[in-house]
Parts: sequence; structure tokens; C-alpha cells
Amino acid sequence: MILVTGSTGLLGTHLLKRLCFFDSIRVRALYRSEDKKNYTLSILRALSANENHINIDLIDWVKADLLDIPKLDEAFDGVSRVYHCAAWVGNASSDYTLMRKVNIKGTANMVNLSLKHKVEKFCHVSSIAALGRYPNRNVIDEEAPRETDNLRSIYSITKYGAEMEVWRASQEGLKVVILNPGIILGLGFFDSGSGLLFRKVLNNIKFYPPKHSGFVYVYDVIDAMIAAMQSSKQNERYIVVGENLSFKTVMDYIAFAFNRKKPIIKINKFLLRLAVFLQSIISIFKPLKTKITKDTIMLINSKFEYDNNKSIEQLNINYTKIEEAIRMIHRDYNLLNTNI
Repeated sequence: MILVTGSTGLLGTHLLKRLCFFDSIRVRALYRSEDKKNYTLSILRALSANENHINIDLIDWVKADLLDIPKLDEAFDGVSRVYHCAAWVGNASSDYTLMRKVNIKGTANMVNLSLKHKVEKFCHVSSIAALGRYPNRNVIDEEAPRETDNLRSIYSITKYGAEMEVWRASQEGLKVVILNPGIILGLGFFDSGSGLLFRKVLNNIKFYPPKHSGFVYVYDVIDAMIAAMQSSKQNERYIVVGENLSFKTVMDYIAFAFNRKKPIIKINKFLLRLAVFLQSIISIFKPLKTKITKDTIMLINSKFEYDNNKSIEQLNINYTKIEEAIRMIHRDYNLLNTNI
């Protein structure tokens, strides 16, 4: 039995599709919300209309929270391998306590139960946000040192903390692999996370951030996850990034594929500080769920590149060009709208 956490998110949903397509082994999918579970099932059914080898009957759905140890313990019954995709993403200081609980304590619970139930291998999906940096260059690989949490987003701090729990479990005998994907692009989740990039372009937003980062197609991440789990590699980390690109380039690709207008106004520090001032005024009268913070200003101006050579050489990943990935997302987007 394979156990998947975060099964109703972007990566988890498409991982379920791939596992149900290729394997006859049963998959136990953890979820927290009936609405999200039903949305994931609607995507899988829509895609299976075009690919009739997807057997969603192989999925054993279990409602469980990463902080509910007794329920998690039951979910581990008969599990041999774990794909841990679940995480809480946020950027406001008010998110920090919850992110620490879910990302760090939740991961600790997962690896502790994996040790208890003698799981064969554990795949932890982290993020490029958790990686270290070299002091004198902006190219980052798996060996980049992380010496401090200064100038780090709260998300980065909690993802790094989660990794420490995984490495701790590896010292206690659990075979682990950690993947650090870039910004994952895929179908079906345009109202949260990386999907907001699509939503903003579809709404013809005029602004774009100056940021550069690593981007990757969702199925390339899944290929890397499965390859790492099927290989003899253990206690290894892999950066999973298809291309290092500017946000402007990626947003232009989306605009072209979806027949929308390209963004033309670069967001600078002045505009961000003005937005911070305006939201401080608005928040007096109405609480804001999403806020622009000093982390936002720092990250929106960052320009790092990520070295994917290790994943290519050891996992034989043939990365999809991001422009082609977006064309395929557009193709499936039309299919999804037709079948849901």
C-alpha cells in the first residue's frame, strides 16, 4: 500500500492520477475536506474520460489530519511507502504558528509513524525555499549551505524545519529521499498557490514581479518522485527544476497559450511600499486574509537559479520546457472545463 498526504492539492492530485494509471497497487489518500476531495475526484474523472487507464477505484480515501496521531496511526496500517506532499503555505506572520504545526510537527508525526510501522521508503516533498545559498553566487545546488534563517520567509523556515525531521528519521533507520521542486505548474488549482499565476493572467493583470526563480511541470516532479522511490538511492536530496526563468517570461507564455494580454508593468519597490501603506489603512476597517509583508518585498525582488544536474544524472529526468508545459496545461484546461 502507498500512502499519499496532501492528496487534494495540485501535486497530490496529479500523483494519484499517475499512480492509478501505471500501478495496480492500492493507494491510500489522506484528505481533510470533503469539498477538496470531491474536487480532486472531479479532476481525475475528467482526465480519465480522455485516458481510460486511470483506475480511481484503487484509491482508499482516509480523512485524517497530520496532527491527529491516533487517526494517522490507523492510516499507516499495511503501508509500505509514503509520498509526503502535504504542507501549509502562507506569507503573513499570523500564519507562522499554524505553518510550524502542520509543516514541522505534521512531518515529525509522519516520519515517526513510518519508523513505527517499518515503512520501506519515505519521499518528502520540500521546496527550493528550504535550500541554502552561497554567499558569492546566485546559483543554488543541493550542497548550498544554510547557515541562518535571517532574511528568510516564514514558509522557508518551516519547510527547512520539516526537512530536519526527515533527516533525523533517516538517522534512526528510515530510508528517505527529499525533493526540492521549484514553482510547480499544473492543471486544476488556479485559485491557490502557483495556480494564482494562471488566474492573474487569465484576468488580464497588467503587473508582473521582477522575480526570477525555478519552474517545473507537475508531471516532471512526479517522475522524479517515483524514480527516487524506485531507485536504490536513499538519504539523498534532489533539486527538481525544469527551467530558471523570470516571472515575466512565464506569464507571457501563459498569456499566449490562453489568448490573454501580456502583463506590461513591472512591480517595483515603490509600488509595493504603496500597497503596504494602503493595506494598513484598509485593514483598520476590514481584516485582510493575504497581506504584503517585508518577506513579500524581499522575495519579489530575488533572482536565484537552481542547478538540476543531479536529478538529471541520477534520476534520468527529461524535463519539459515550461512553454510546452503551459501548452499542455491549456489543452487539459479545455478538457477539464468540458468534462466537469
